[in-house]
Amino acid sequence: MNLTGLDIEKLLYRSSRVNRTQLKHRNTPDCRWNTKDVTKVFLAYMILMFVGMPVIVRIINAIFRFNVLSNVGQRCMILFVSLFVNVLICLYIFYIVRIEHRQSIAALGLSLINLLENTKQGVKRYLITLPLIILVGFITNQISSFYGLTPEIQDVVKWLLEEKSIFILVCLIFFGTIIAPIIEEIIFRGFLQSALKNYFGERYAILTSAFLFAAVHMDMFVFLQIFILGMLLGYLYEKTKTLAASVIVHILHNSLTMIFLLYFKYFLEGKVPVF
Repeated sequence: MNLTGLDIEKLLYRSSRVNRTQLKHRNTPDCRWNTKDVTKVFLAYMILMFVGMPVIVRIINAIFRFNVLSNVGQRCMILFVSLFVNVLICLYIFYIVRIEHRQSIAALGLSLINLLENTKQGVKRYLITLPLIILVGFITNQISSFYGLTPEIQDVVKWLLEEKSIFILVCLIFFGTIIAPIIEEIIFRGFLQSALKNYFGERYAILTSAFLFAAVHMDMFVFLQIFILGMLLGYLYEKTKTLAASVIVHILHNSLTMIFLLYFKYFLEGKVPVF
């Protein structure tokens, strides 16, 4: 059988298409968990946050025989327990995925495939979206002022502006810029959005996960800004099929927010404009 140069070129083209299709298929998370699993995780989170935290403090008091809040400090203790609760929730998600549904945790999007390209794509789209986030915050502030509403500063922002301890500040910054983005992306994009996509499709999964992501921050004045950020993160997850881009963009956003707040803390006497 004699092959011409054109025949060889066609065969190579078909082979490359097959390889790209197979690679895309391997990179696409195959979600077997469902909305019941998601409900269990969020119920566990609510119970641990509102019931478990006081119990954990009492257990620590009983074990070490001293008042944790008075000796360690309330804010430091809240940070520690919040970190502990979030890690427990992630471990519970890993248990559901790995043990109950016998899947690799890579199905949550925990993959570094095409990391550099995904990072570039994520940062580029974030820089395009950032002016919209700022504009929405400015409009929300103007509407609030028109109706005489004064937005309340979030507790974490108050802590950052008021805290004098360098150790607690470093812990707060590390938790806010590194730990929280990773954990939240696993929960909201890798776990929640993947389950919703099986039932409602990609578009509604992104919208719903973004809505819940904004809602758990419990601040109506920044709800739309967080919702827009959540939609971007959800889109990046679906576009790249990994959490790498959404995690990096989330870290970037939180880091810029922290830098902004620290600037006002140390240079403008903590007077933070709301936008």
